[in-house]
Amino acid sequence: MNNLRRLAFGLAVTAAFVSCAWLAAAQQPGPKGVNPKDKERLQALIDDYKRLEPLKVTKINDNIYLAKGGRGGNDANVGFVVGKRGVIFVDSKNSAESEKDVLVEIAKITSEPVNTAIILHSDHELGISALPAGLTIIAQENTKKEMEVSTAHDAVPRDYFPTRTIAKDETMTIDGVRVRLLHWAPAHASGDLIAYFPAQRVAFAGDLIVTDFPLGATQIHPELHGSVAGWIESVKEMLALNADTYVSGHGDLFTKNDVRTKLAFIEDKWDKMRLMVAQGKSLDEIKTALGESIEPPKREAPDSLPPPTVTTEVVYNEMTKKD
Repeated sequence: MNNLRRLAFGLAVTAAFVSCAWLAAAQQPGPKGVNPKDKERLQALIDDYKRLEPLKVTKINDNIYLAKGGRGGNDANVGFVVGKRGVIFVDSKNSAESEKDVLVEIAKITSEPVNTAIILHSDHELGISALPAGLTIIAQENTKKEMEVSTAHDAVPRDYFPTRTIAKDETMTIDGVRVRLLHWAPAHASGDLIAYFPAQRVAFAGDLIVTDFPLGATQIHPELHGSVAGWIESVKEMLALNADTYVSGHGDLFTKNDVRTKLAFIEDKWDKMRLMVAQGKSLDEIKTALGESIEPPKREAPDSLPPPTVTTEVVYNEMTKKD
């Protein structure tokens, strides 16, 4: 009985410690150099995230539009740009049905057809099959490779595989619209592509930036060869663009300062973890030191955020991976 009491007491102390660690982390002012107001603004964007909301189209700048929300919780953001003789569709919804809904909204704005699609990454490209047949489809070369080996669950018809691929950096004019397409490193996935419209100073960042993850976390797909180190590199390069507006893959628009603040939080986690990994700390020890739960990550409800441990685990695996 005494052993059971000691065990119960030990578990209670551990639970209290983890709870206090979470509270301490929440009360921290943020990484060094981050203005508390900038942290509050980014946190407000995260707090406003809603997965279950109807499709809504808003004008971003000149001829650039954002389509946000969608049926069945299909919350992936897509954009479209109206050119002289056609429409450029940027990114893709998770289903053909949701993509068709966006086409209905486009038809309310212009009679020009969608003749070009730019796929920004490879984890939700199913919607592209709803677009007109025979259009030009542009993607980073790694995204095309991922699409070619997709399973039956997420396979895109071969007729909708990319017809043009980008390696690193290419600028082109499509229907009178100047766009620069950039890839720096595997980040969210192996083939992340940024669609930057310099005249409008708008950059579509895909899932490199999202608001459905907490401050110290972001969406990385190791199974698609994504990398936190590559994410940091890519976001630094993205900040060097002369853009005022960054379109996130999920959630609201980011300013340059919002992106800079997000980068600071991820870099702060990376730097702290690098020191702890060098000291031989275990994953659970690192989570505890960061004020995070050691319980397996899980989402409680559709609109709830995943815990920051999802990124902590990816970082740990990257740092301890043996070549």
